[in-house]
Amino acid sequence: MTKERPPTYTPAPELPSDPELRRRFGEIVAVLSGQQTVSGAARSLDLSRNHFQTVLHRTLTAMVEAITPKPAGRPAKPEREAALEEENQRLRAQLEAMRARSEMIERMMGVVSEIASGKTRLPRSQPRSKSKKPRSDDPEPASPLTEAVTKMRDADVPTSACAKVLGVSPSTIQRRACGAGRGRRTPRRCERSHDVAACQRVRNIVRETHGAVGAGNLGRMTGLPRRACAQLKRRELREMELERKALCRSVTVVSPAIVRGFDAMHVQAVDAMTYWLVAADAAVPYRTSIATVPCYDAAHVIAALVADFEHHGPPLVLRLDRIACQRTAEVHSMLERYGVLPLHGPPRYPRYYGQLERQNREHRAWLEHQPPSTATELAMAAERMRTALNTLWPRRSLDGCTAEQAWRARATVTIDRGELRRDVERRAAGLMKAGIEALRARRVAIETGLEERGLLFVQQGSRC
Repeated sequence: MTKERPPTYTPAPELPSDPELRRRFGEIVAVLSGQQTVSGAARSLDLSRNHFQTVLHRTLTAMVEAITPKPAGRPAKPEREAALEEENQRLRAQLEAMRARSEMIERMMGVVSEIASGKTRLPRSQPRSKSKKPRSDDPEPASPLTEAVTKMRDADVPTSACAKVLGVSPSTIQRRACGAGRGRRTPRRCERSHDVAACQRVRNIVRETHGAVGAGNLGRMTGLPRRACAQLKRRELREMELERKALCRSVTVVSPAIVRGFDAMHVQAVDAMTYWLVAADAAVPYRTSIATVPCYDAAHVIAALVADFEHHGPPLVLRLDRIACQRTAEVHSMLERYGVLPLHGPPRYPRYYGQLERQNREHRAWLEHQPPSTATELAMAAERMRTALNTLWPRRSLDGCTAEQAWRARATVTIDRGELRRDVERRAAGLMKAGIEALRARRVAIETGLEERGLLFVQQGSRC
């Protein structure tokens, strides 16, 4: 049964019996109906105009409040009542917290009294005895610390208070409470011996699948526990990685200013997409220049390389990408004018440019703290980044020196560029006659020319 809502009709107010109040009511109604002016009504009532107008405004305010629609739902509580209710809830929460703290202190005092009376023993720091170790099948007695922790945890004493009473760290309390101290610690690695043939089968499967198979599937196929399969897989993957590194070539450039890398990096500006054309030495991580360009094409590549060569000198070899804008006739003509040999890496082999790719990761890490910027601001940020990474980063690979210090300490390269170019052209032509692709033949010829002059060392592996 629904509760009937009270009526909302309000009857007309009764006129006051006081003649003065009746006169005021009549004059206000006359002013509101336009039959009387404010000044005339004030003179008629023998009031000042300001006083009468204030009374009129109060009347209008009451009319506005009466005709304003009320919000839906229950009427809101008055601010004073809401504030008092909130204060009451806060005091209740404080009282409950004080009551819980008082009960915890009573429980802790009960445990402390048991410790003082000797019912519960406290741990003592005693030297290890040289007696015979207990047998593994004998139950190990609980330590005094474990007993004290058990007492306090049963009394719902918090970990921090329990640690302060017993004089140990909270982590020790948690370990003892979880039962880690009641027996011998279980070794992390499985110490049980397994079938040698099954273990070898696990290693073979991991090697054949290149580590894609999971430990659970290995256990189902070989009958070994999952943990043992996970350990065998981890060891086999480590061996495979060591073998891969042993087969890789180790390329060493003996001095700066011999080989220089060049690559582009996309950076998002506020107004448009922008590119950083980064040039860096191959012997030391020294960024020679970073050009900010709006378009990655041959014209901007030539402009960036010319500015880099004019400021830091041309290298003997420039390691380029295989993108079309770096393989145009204009780019090769400019490099020939400066006596620089272009070195293009193998197709779809980004590891060939790994050094500059790792430096691009440093660039992106630096950019994470750069606010959104325009292309002009990115150009200034690139120069700040280049200066910071070159001058403020001592590197272990450089015996604690910065990249700029290693660059300034470089030796002068006295190699006949014309002779090196003729030697490379002759050797590349012979390789192309043997059926080797042009860029690969030129790459092998450049590497061989540098090796013969003692400027480059390649160890292990075969050329790409």
